[in-house]
Amino acid sequence: NHKNISTFAPQFINPGYPGSIRNSGNLNYLKQFKIPFKGLSLGTHVYDWELDNKFFEAVESPDVIDCRLKVALELEKKERMMILVFHISGRLEVACDRCLDPLDLPVDVTETYYIKFGDELREESETSLVIPDSEYQVSVSDLIYDYISLSIPIKKVHPEDSDGNSTCNNEALSRLEQLSVQKGNDPRWEALKKIKLDKNT
Repeated sequence: NHKNISTFAPQFINPGYPGSIRNSGNLNYLKQFKIPFKGLSLGTHVYDWELDNKFFEAVESPDVIDCRLKVALELEKKERMMILVFHISGRLEVACDRCLDPLDLPVDVTETYYIKFGDELREESETSLVIPDSEYQVSVSDLIYDYISLSIPIKKVHPEDSDGNSTCNNEALSRLEQLSVQKGNDPRWEALKKIKLDKNT
């Protein structure tokens, strides 16, 4: 039964697996993230990808405006398991929660995922999955996307300068304030204005 497998887990070729990748128009682009592990020899195999906006369009993530990311995957195949070590680095742009201008964020992620061979598909934890021996291919696009998403802070705002002043776009903030007045102090606009800069994010 596959219903308990989280979307954080990688995708397999089994058509019954409910992966979170999305419409068929993006499948050609995402093919590069499929790894046919059945024919791999024991030992370590290295894969590299460079990500741009096409990746986030393919996984249907509108939050990322632009990105320049490199992904290196070291896949170690053993007799009864595979160890996947991801290194993701670079920069991406998202909209600032306060002024809505582009916000440049660094990405530097190293994560490890374990895939074990067993009798049935079941998730042991967020970092470990058991798959049937009949599986022969895995898509790591969901794992890559989730690792990048988890690296983005919950509160996305421009940092303060050395004098403690916001580096947000003042012009944009003024426009937002004007819009809030025009909209009769719509609570959604008020919430945007009230977002405080947090030095710990």
